[in-house]
Amino acid sequence: MKPKARNLNIELLRCVAIFSIAIFHTFVPYFNALAYGALTSGISTGMKNSFIALWGMGLINFLGSMGNFIFYMISGFFLIPHAIKEIGRGFWMGQLRSVGRRCIVIVGSVIVFAIFTIFLHFVCRMPSAKLNGMRWLGSDLEFIWLYLIFCVLSPFAALLQNKWKKGWPLFIGIILVLTFLCNAFIAFFSQGGVNHALDGWRKLMSAATYFWGFCLAGLAGEKEWSQNRKRNREIFLICLFSALITTFICALAQSWKMAGELSFKSTSLISFGAAFSLLLLSAAREKKNSEFKFARAITFFANGILGFYIFQSMLTSFWHLLIFPVINSLSLPGFFPFLALFVFASLLTFIYTLILSSIGSWVRKPLLAAGSRLLKS
Repeated sequence: MKPKARNLNIELLRCVAIFSIAIFHTFVPYFNALAYGALTSGISTGMKNSFIALWGMGLINFLGSMGNFIFYMISGFFLIPHAIKEIGRGFWMGQLRSVGRRCIVIVGSVIVFAIFTIFLHFVCRMPSAKLNGMRWLGSDLEFIWLYLIFCVLSPFAALLQNKWKKGWPLFIGIILVLTFLCNAFIAFFSQGGVNHALDGWRKLMSAATYFWGFCLAGLAGEKEWSQNRKRNREIFLICLFSALITTFICALAQSWKMAGELSFKSTSLISFGAAFSLLLLSAAREKKNSEFKFARAITFFANGILGFYIFQSMLTSFWHLLIFPVINSLSLPGFFPFLALFVFASLLTFIYTLILSSIGSWVRKPLLAAGSRLLKS
C-alpha cells in the first residue's frame, strides 16, 4: 500500500515496536546475567551495583515487552474488524485467500532469511544462528509462528466477536483478568529461572497473553475505542509512571530479580497497558502522507517489521559478537559513563535496526506479489 493509504501514526508505532525489541535484545543478556545468574560468554558483570544500569535496563525490559505487544495488537486491531466486515456469503473463501496470502508472506520470509543466514554463516564465515538442528527455525522463531497461528485464527475470532456481541467483551475482560493473575503467580512464585522451556507454564501463558491482547485490539478496532483519547492518554500515563516508579524502587534496592519479574517481556501488565493505549492513541487521528516529512521512510521501515523480527533472531550471535565489546568497554562506574553507554549502544542498535528493517521491507514486496499471483492462479 502507498503511504497515503496508511495511517502514519500506526506506521510510526510499528517503527517504535521494531526499535523497542531491538534495544531489548541488545541488553537482555546483561540483564539476565545480573538478575538470574545466566551464563553468557563475552559479557561483563561490572555494572552489578550500579543504580543507573539497573534503572536503565529495567526500563528497556518494559520497552521490549511493549514492542512485542504492539506487534500483535496492531495486527488484531485491523485483521479482526476487517474480517467482520466481510461476514456473509463468500466469507470463508475470502478469508482463505486473505489468510493464505499472509501465511505465504510469513513462511516465505522465514525461508528467504534462512537462506541469507546460511549464506552468511558458511560462505562469509559470519557467526549467526547455531545451525545444528532445527531450533533456530523452530523454537527460536516462536514469536513468528505464534503470529502465523493468530492470523489463521483471526476469522474465527471475528465470527465470535460478531455473533456474541454482548458476551464477547465481558468474556475478554474476564479472561484477561484471569490471565494476568496467573502471570503474576508465575512471575513472583514459580518463574523457574531465566531459561523458560517452550512447553513450560511461562511460555504457554505468554502465548495466551499475546492472543488475548490480539483479540482485545480487534474488539477495540471494531468498537472504535480509539475515539476516547482522554481515557487512553490516562491509561498510557499510568503505565508510564508505573514503569518509571517500580524500576526506580528496584534500582534503589538493587533488586535485579524483582525488576525482571515485573517486566518479563510477555506477561507484563504495565507493558500490555502501555502498548494498548499507545495503539488507540495512534489510531485516534489518521495522519496522512503530507503531514509527515519522512512519510515514505516511515512506511518503508514499518513494512520491514516482520523481516526484522525473523532476521534479528537468526543473527543474534553475530550482533552480540559486535555489541558486547562496545558495552563492556563503556561499563565504567558512575552516572555519566553508564548514560554514555546507553546512548552509544542505542545509536548502534538503531543503525542495525534500520539495516535489518530495510532488508525486511525489500523482501516483503516480492513475497506479497508472489502470494497474490499464487492465490489467484
